[in-house]
Amino acid sequence: MVVNVLVTDLSNSFNPVPKRKQVTEQKSEQIKKKSKKLAKLENNRFSIITNDLDKCYICGVKKEELHEVFAGRNRQMSMKYGLVIPICRKCHKMIPKDKTLNEKLHKVGQKAFKKIYKKENFIKIFGKNYL
Repeated sequence: MVVNVLVTDLSNSFNPVPKRKQVTEQKSEQIKKKSKKLAKLENNRFSIITNDLDKCYICGVKKEELHEVFAGRNRQMSMKYGLVIPICRKCHKMIPKDKTLNEKLHKVGQKAFKKIYKKENFIKIFGKNYL
């Protein structure tokens, strides 16, 4: 004997896709936690390379931004250890394109780090020797 049952209410059945409301709330909480930590680091940036944070480190015009000498995965470490320079927007756009300037900034950053943080191991923290 075959029984045909028509199911009209599927609200109590298995739903393989999580509800949108729950997923967006979880993601936004994770992003906010990370953003607050990063914002705190960015707001407390300082420089061990130069004392004059008002002029561009490269060309000397008025500073518009702060640039972390070691970017990418080392960006937060640059902020933590003060490897930040004041820079104008024009020079900031030029740095990734000019490899020699970028290498020079890395060398200056490593020398300043070794001068201030004598007991810290630069290569262990930043993963490379630039000198």
